[in-house]
Amino acid sequence: MPEKPQSPFSARFFTSWLMASIFAGIGIGIQHVTVPLYIRDRVDFETRALAISGALIAQSLPGAFLALFGGALADRVEKRRILVRTFGLAAAVSVVYVLLLLSGTAIVWPVYPLAALVGAAGAFTNPARQAQLPQIVGREQLQNAVILGTMGYMATFQFVGPAVGGLVTDAVSLTAAFALEVVLLLIAAALFWRIPTGTPEPSERRILEDLVAGLRYVKGHPQIRELLMIGGIPGFFFMGPFGVTVPLIVPDVLERSDRWVGFLWGAFGAGIFCGSILLTRIRVPYRGGAVICATISGGLMLTLYSRTTDVRLVLPVLFVWGLGAAVFINFVVALLQELAEERMMGRTMSMYSLVFFVSGPLGYAQAGLLTDRYGPQHTLLLNGLTAIVCGVLALSILRNARAVR
Repeated sequence: MPEKPQSPFSARFFTSWLMASIFAGIGIGIQHVTVPLYIRDRVDFETRALAISGALIAQSLPGAFLALFGGALADRVEKRRILVRTFGLAAAVSVVYVLLLLSGTAIVWPVYPLAALVGAAGAFTNPARQAQLPQIVGREQLQNAVILGTMGYMATFQFVGPAVGGLVTDAVSLTAAFALEVVLLLIAAALFWRIPTGTPEPSERRILEDLVAGLRYVKGHPQIRELLMIGGIPGFFFMGPFGVTVPLIVPDVLERSDRWVGFLWGAFGAGIFCGSILLTRIRVPYRGGAVICATISGGLMLTLYSRTTDVRLVLPVLFVWGLGAAVFINFVVALLQELAEERMMGRTMSMYSLVFFVSGPLGYAQAGLLTDRYGPQHTLLLNGLTAIVCGVLALSILRNARAVR
């Protein structure tokens, strides 16, 4: 039974960590809009889906190779040093986009190496940021700290950032949206630098040996292992298809301007935000089972979204989808951090990042291919139905994860 959660704001550095997460989430969330729009306006109509999915794959794929190293490094190096460097690199990438736009060039190829740089940085950012939290707050504060962190990072990543990106692009310019990314990411880096969590004790083993030790640790803990297995469903079936199709759904199906790309992302993120607030107020007895049920509800909402062509109905559907996503996002991270030992925290969270980074590019790839052949709505429908089947199977097979309280 989880302990009664307490407010994490009494912890000295939690507010700084939360504010840093908010600024980072908005900055990175803007890229959900700016990069696809940069590509869409510079390629032929027939190749839009493949070009956009290619950029998303390029951003996600490096994480599949580097995530475990990112976790091992987070257990060996002070976390704030990792975060300052990685967010600084992401800001530098946005500077390059600003320069490309100011030059008036129509070339697209720089997007792919730039996306790969951001993805490589994220492989080190995610484990360090997540492993930093248990060192800031106490165990009894951890669940609400994770939920508030989700509201500060994931909700802004999915809600505020894309909405701001769409509005700034539509009202000012794409250049201004990229420039805003630079400012926000640099603020996040400065705030993370203010949070000292101490340097971990030097490891006597090589980093590859630490990495193998982490894999063995997870293998010996079935609850952690099964939670990680479930972690691949959203990236493959939900975020991949949604990310590829939303820049196409808006002009082709809903017949709206670019600001609605941000609004659709925003409706989904608003659901995550509100769902996260609710989770700080209610107690869920079987959080592992709730995580699995959230994948089933996500499939139902994606199926409904695929059949909806009225913008007045699309936004509520995406909002409800976000409510279920809040359960998954918050509880998976909280449970992994509660179940893992502190000495293995970075490596455990890096494996969660690895699952995300592997499922993400695979989801983008299959969504790009399906959209190119069958169109965005059929792609969303197929993924929604398949996610429902996977969720039902997980509910019946993954008993250890289902029973986690």
